[in-house]
Amino acid sequence: MSYVQSILLPNERVVYVASLHWMMYIRGLVLTIGGGLVGALSHPLLTFLIGSDLADLYARPLAFLALIAVLIGIGLLVLYYVRQTSTEIVVTSSRLITKYGFISRASYELMINRITGATLQQSALERVLGYGTLVVHGAGGDTTPIYGVANPQEFYRALTGVMDKR
Repeated sequence: MSYVQSILLPNERVVYVASLHWMMYIRGLVLTIGGGLVGALSHPLLTFLIGSDLADLYARPLAFLALIAVLIGIGLLVLYYVRQTSTEIVVTSSRLITKYGFISRASYELMINRITGATLQQSALERVLGYGTLVVHGAGGDTTPIYGVANPQEFYRALTGVMDKR
């Protein structure tokens, strides 16, 4: 939380620290594991299904596609790890601060007294898995969605609790 700590105002305190949910890793995991399984099992399975002569013909291109899927999956896992570790979402006693990015950084700060409301959006699956999107409504009609937040009810409760105290 180095960025947020470096910009705290005098007498400002951190009320809640949110994080991104692990669900963001699913695409990378599916590609990596699925590609690995296809690559490992393609030749034996093709041999069983269509015979060894045709299996030799089709196994190599299939293994190449599986390798591409594994590499893309690993790339996504690294990307999502960097995204998760470089994202800070913090409710303080006077602001909502979100910081995204590692090399290129984007930071959004909303003063609590300029927030008119917040909306929690969750599908049934998101509710079961414990993540969702919090849409923050600003005084000028602006909306700021914060996607993939873990424990969004706690985040919502912390934000609205600070808003009620203003």
